[in-house]
Amino acid sequence: MLSNQVSFSLVDRGAELDLIPYAVKTGRAVIAYSPLWRGFLSTRYGLNHGPANAVRRRGLFSQESLERAQGLFATLRGVADAHQATPAQVALAWVMRHPNVVAIVGASSADQAAANAEAADLNLNPDEVTALTETASTFRPT
Repeated sequence: MLSNQVSFSLVDRGAELDLIPYAVKTGRAVIAYSPLWRGFLSTRYGLNHGPANAVRRRGLFSQESLERAQGLFATLRGVADAHQATPAQVALAWVMRHPNVVAIVGASSADQAAANAEAADLNLNPDEVTALTETASTFRPT
């Protein structure tokens, strides 16, 4: 089987347009890297709790980006609460619901790796998928 490794996440969705349909049609796999968008979609950081690392406080993790992401974070947390899951698991489940897509997820501990693996068993309903997709579509990072 052939595969293509691309950045693909709830907020980096370019692969949805052509690549994923092509992979389905030709029996190929899409390997999604950065499905949590460098940890941003975990909602670990927020308006009152930014990253301690000065490099991470710029760009994507800046106060302005975190402010812009509040609607997306609220949707992720709401869906997570409905499934007794984490926002990161919801973001991963959204990626993995696409046919012919597998995700490469980094983990900094065995517990985090186990939690990431549990996302494969999370079944999002169509309304949740729509809410996540539409909310993510309105997010524009700095």
